[in-house]
Amino acid sequence: MRWRALRPFVVVAVIALLLTASVVGVVLSRRQGPASQAARRPATTDSAGMQLNSPTAQPGTTAREADPVAADIERLRAVSWVSPPTREARIAGEVTQQPDLYAAEFVRRLLVQDYRRPRAEHLAWVQAESAQTSEPLVVGMVPKELRSRLAVYSVTEAAGQTPAVPGAKEWDALALQDAYTSVHIEHVEEPMAWSTAVSSGRIGDPGVTGREVSATVTLHYLKAGRPATTTSSVAMALNLEGPPSRSAWGFVTAVTYSSLPVSAS
Repeated sequence: MRWRALRPFVVVAVIALLLTASVVGVVLSRRQGPASQAARRPATTDSAGMQLNSPTAQPGTTAREADPVAADIERLRAVSWVSPPTREARIAGEVTQQPDLYAAEFVRRLLVQDYRRPRAEHLAWVQAESAQTSEPLVVGMVPKELRSRLAVYSVTEAAGQTPAVPGAKEWDALALQDAYTSVHIEHVEEPMAWSTAVSSGRIGDPGVTGREVSATVTLHYLKAGRPATTTSSVAMALNLEGPPSRSAWGFVTAVTYSSLPVSAS
């Protein structure tokens, strides 16, 4: 599994140290159906953790090219608000008190997707699990009033790649194939770069943390009326917020999401 080098949603010094190569593909990208139109994720900070300065506009450049940070934030602002109430049960119990357990369960449930059910229900669950942080190295230049949208935006938008949750058209196309996924979590860890940043005092919010989760995802679908499967090895890096800042762990944002096809049958 290789990590995406294309502008993650939260471009921060700490995360940049732990996410190192380019993405090879994503778990749903090889399916039959239209490819999603991916979006650039809002930039926040540079590799030194400092705010980015908007470049001076040059003749013939578009607004996005002249000021990509502002353009990305406007894209986030345009994302429809997702109401948190959902039929899908929240993560509860002891799992919410331990970041490793919560990260594993969140990624598992995020990637367990039944395309025969409404996509909006799954996104409502993501919103219900969302948490916020004011940590500059995580939220960077994202305005405070937009931070409540980070969770859903980070799993539905991606720079040049299919996101963790397929777009509406892809979701509907998979529904026509009677498709759904099953997930097995392989490994969870706190990256050394993150723990080093915390111990060196670079992280001010005591409740924010980072995790890397690897998993095996199997897509089940019908091909010419017969059952078929495609299996991928998936990696996801994410930020969480929990004790002592809040009573239980919650999902802040997906930093990277990538997948490598393993087998098909």
